Amino acid sequence: AGLNTTVPTVSTNAAIAAIFLTVVGAAGFLVLPVILGAAVGDLALAADQVGLLGSSLLMGSAVSAIGAAMLVRRLNWRWLAYAALALECIGFLLSSQVDSYPHIMLPLFLASCGGGATLSLALTVLSDHPKAERMFGFSLTMQVAFQVVGLLMLSWFMVPGRLDLCLNVLAVLAVMGLCVVPLLPKHGVVIATSEHMSAADILKQPLGLLSLVGCLLFFVNIGAVWAYVERMGSASEISPRLLGQALAGGVATGMLGSLAAAWQGRRLGYALPLAIAVVGTLIALFLMQVPMTFVDFLLAFALYNFFWNYSLTYQYAVVTSVDQSGRYIAATPAFHALGGALGPIAAAMLVTQNSLLPINYVAGFAVI
Repeated sequence: AGLNTTVPTVSTNAAIAAIFLTVVGAAGFLVLPVILGAAVGDLALAADQVGLLGSSLLMGSAVSAIGAAMLVRRLNWRWLAYAALALECIGFLLSSQVDSYPHIMLPLFLASCGGGATLSLALTVLSDHPKAERMFGFSLTMQVAFQVVGLLMLSWFMVPGRLDLCLNVLAVLAVMGLCVVPLLPKHGVVIATSEHMSAADILKQPLGLLSLVGCLLFFVNIGAVWAYVERMGSASEISPRLLGQALAGGVATGMLGSLAAAWQGRRLGYALPLAIAVVGTLIALFLMQVPMTFVDFLLAFALYNFFWNYSLTYQYAVVTSVDQSGRYIAATPAFHALGGALGPIAAAMLVTQNSLLPINYVAGFAVI
């Protein structure tokens, strides 16, 4: 492994800006059920179209995250941020101007590309801070806070005709992101040429590749459930107001999963915690079957989010344990994003207007 040739130069102000940009970049994914819930009414989406539209919002993130993992250390960070945020803003603005399912796919994909690049860049900035772990913690907290607020507003955006307003709010958020770009450094830690990730590098270490494929498959499960969770609640005749509260409560519970993993650390190794996460996720999927009462839905989704966040720490730990160069861990978000994009596609191929149960099957097989 090559050695860093400079020390971290990210200031506190730059870190604060980067934390805000992680929220901006991930915004489309964080409030995906809100966007899809509004789109179902305004665009009259069929069950399979919900998954495909959700995938278009995630596939761009996967593409741009892969590119960013390879190029972010070589480009001017400010110019990259300006370009990514402008693309995200334009994508959401164009999406708000169309009123049919096929025409909204491309602009949402473009918005997703911009968001994914913004998120990858912001995480890279935070990784160069002297207290990177603490910055990542603040970033996660801010993302969850934004997500909770967004999900609590689900009932407000599900009124017919408000999909365009929801998308315009996300565009405004991207404009706000443009305002903090000058706080970012132009470049970060300089990495030796041997440390740059290329597509061929991923294939050179079988265990590293296997661990990344595991991360991808886990997020196939996440993508399938996250794209259709609003549909599950609506099909169970849970009101939009209660549904938003259940989703927000479940997301907030996910923080407990992260804290549990942080407290537990390595005491149980890596394999056992991941096995526990698989079993817990399967139990949650078993409970998350239409029709559900509000209490059943809240319990199932809270349990699901707990083990979602609990497992992430150990996924990163496994990737790190099989590759000490740090290049595979840098590629992990891209594999997560790709899995998240494939999940809704897999679910869309199997669901019908009368049954959402195939979502549970897709998610269950993927997480196993």
